[in-house]
Amino acid sequence: MTTRTLVWLALAAFALTLIVLGLRPPESDPTAPHRVLPTAQAPEGGPIELPVSTTGAPLSLDDFREDFVWVYFGYTSCPDACPVSLGWIAGALSRLPPRWQDRVHGLFVSVDPGRDDAERLGDYVAFFHPAIVGATGPQERLQEIAERYGAFYQYTEVDSTLGYVVDHSSSTYLIGPDGVLLQVHPHGTTSAQLLEALEAHAGSPVKPE
Repeated sequence: MTTRTLVWLALAAFALTLIVLGLRPPESDPTAPHRVLPTAQAPEGGPIELPVSTTGAPLSLDDFREDFVWVYFGYTSCPDACPVSLGWIAGALSRLPPRWQDRVHGLFVSVDPGRDDAERLGDYVAFFHPAIVGATGPQERLQEIAERYGAFYQYTEVDSTLGYVVDHSSSTYLIGPDGVLLQVHPHGTTSAQLLEALEAHAGSPVKPE
């Protein structure tokens, strides 16, 4: 296991521990090289089709037809926003009652295809929750999808072993069973708030019994 892998596992473990304790993880350090970018207003959403995924096959949002999906754009080397946001998603997935556990999923779209292959993505998302799938693809495809979702990202060179970081927006997108974008959750939306929104759109209780 590489040093970099140990670092993001430690960050993810810290985020999940705070979530289990009901605490809000600290906001990103403004002096750090990674920055959280804003999300565009009134995003369109739409299809997500990517050739690389942790399922071992190309991924399509249609694979989750008739289910709800929380979609997040990020990258595995992210030092803060990604492990925290995926921690909130994992917390919400873990609190679903049994009848809902096969009807709600997480989708982590990596905007760093140069480093995040299927194996690396698989190791990363598996740490959070088995219902979270990772996927990525060529930059042209990622940019087109991100633009439709109002997500932004840009590469910034840094003087470290990473070589570069990816500044990116950090919203979580709730997709409905028909593939329509239902709601955009801002950075810092908790597991409880994700469940409240899901319940409102589902029209039936999804909180723990």
